[in-house]
Amino acid sequence: MSALHHDRLLRVPRPPAGRRGFTLVELIAVMVLLLTVASLVTPRMSAFFRGRALSGEAQRVLSLLHYARSQAATEAVPVVVWFDPVRLAYGVEPAPGFGGLGEVRRLEFTLEPSLRVEVAVTGPELVSEQDDERLGLAGDRPAIRFNPDGFPDPAAPPRVVLRQNEGSALEIALTANRLGYAIRIPDARP
Repeated sequence: MSALHHDRLLRVPRPPAGRRGFTLVELIAVMVLLLTVASLVTPRMSAFFRGRALSGEAQRVLSLLHYARSQAATEAVPVVVWFDPVRLAYGVEPAPGFGGLGEVRRLEFTLEPSLRVEVAVTGPELVSEQDDERLGLAGDRPAIRFNPDGFPDPAAPPRVVLRQNEGSALEIALTANRLGYAIRIPDARP
């Protein structure tokens, strides 16, 4: 094989000198197409992420309730999950007067600004047997108290509702057997 014949086999045909890349018009057309697709997808994606914030927060509240229940039973002290609708916060702590007992950690969480919490407090205010503690409240805040046996106090609110600005909501409500809480979609109430 001659050197000239070998060079012809290895050569790749080159495009014409004027056609080596994209033109400015082609780049602008692609950018316009991408912007159009992005403008159509953005509203759906933002609604998806807003829904994820509500769902994620409801899961976190439910996890905190499970934590409080297990800590109350493990440490044999009442544990309170409190809600502060004004500060958009909630947390867990030992019941007043039981702070030095057990290993219950105080935790506090803040809601995302688009969310708000509503706690359904029903019935008369219940007081402990020694008349020294208001059950179901923690520092004048609505709360769910778990007794040392791990069960919710009878004065515990039946549900906690998490709402988003546009109106979608999830509630963490007592289960039918009143032994724990579960996430559900709230009933349509007038």
